[in-house]
Amino acid sequence: MKTPPPLHLVVRISRRAIAWVVAAHLLTASMLLSLPVPAGLRFAGVAGVAFACAFALRPLAGRRAPALLRVGIDRRIAVTARDGRTCEGEVLADSCIGRRLTTVVWRPDGARRARSIVILPDTLPVDDFRRLRVALRYGRSPASAPGTSGTDAA
Repeated sequence: MKTPPPLHLVVRISRRAIAWVVAAHLLTASMLLSLPVPAGLRFAGVAGVAFACAFALRPLAGRRAPALLRVGIDRRIAVTARDGRTCEGEVLADSCIGRRLTTVVWRPDGARRARSIVILPDTLPVDDFRRLRVALRYGRSPASAPGTSGTDAA
């Protein structure tokens, strides 16, 4: 059986994800400002929350955020970041596939730690989002494909 070609997806920056991250950090900062502690401590806490917000926005809209994804039915993925770097790897079973949120957990070739990509409906066109979910849900690694266990069928 011939395998289908890999999906080539252009990923947009998710305004919805950015809004959620900023809103959560603003609410945390406003809560810190209302605490009955010395002003210096409150402003130090707010500075820490602002730093955490900037750190949380980096994978969503920074130069290392994904711009292009190439996902194969064999669970291979190639991620091209906004700065032009491409990294290939394997999609892991820890990925979460849902109607409104898909989290692609993948490990680059030769890396020890896994990475994740958050895909919301506003980052891809509707058909591409559906195709990605189908490829992730039904994709199989070549080692787990039927007939490739290494034993003879005789």
